[in-house]
Amino acid sequence: MEYAQEMANGAPNNRCLPGGTNTLKKLNQILSKDTKSLDDNFGPTINEQILFIDEDVCIGCAKCIPKCPVDAIIGAPNKLHHIDSTTCTGCELCVEPCPVDCIHIKEVAIEATTKPRASSQERYNAKRQRTKNSKKKLTLDTEKNLAIANLYKNLTH
Repeated sequence: MEYAQEMANGAPNNRCLPGGTNTLKKLNQILSKDTKSLDDNFGPTINEQILFIDEDVCIGCAKCIPKCPVDAIIGAPNKLHHIDSTTCTGCELCVEPCPVDCIHIKEVAIEATTKPRASSQERYNAKRQRTKNSKKKLTLDTEKNLAIANLYKNLTH
């Protein structure tokens, strides 16, 4: 979030562990740098993964739905929920609010996460617009995400 602004002001570009070495290479290109390795003091790398809901355990509380930044969770209060594997980025933001621990991680091949992660900004923007229009509170601070969103857009194009 603030990291994109920090990079624009000269901070090292090797602290985006969730993006891994592919993101580091793209940042090197964008910023005309030759940083060789990630600084793993800044958090874990997100593995190639998607999440799924154990439908036998889900109680339909819907606490996970507003936490998903890309609208990958399908469901409504008091109804069974499902995570769309074609849009899930594996971010794990939906795991913590689940009161019955029915959301689990499934490791997948890199091909399964490439498209969802590449389109995540567009899906996030669509959710932001939808929730803004319906006057629902969005759980992410969009002001702080603007700089990183623009940086991410440059990485994916």
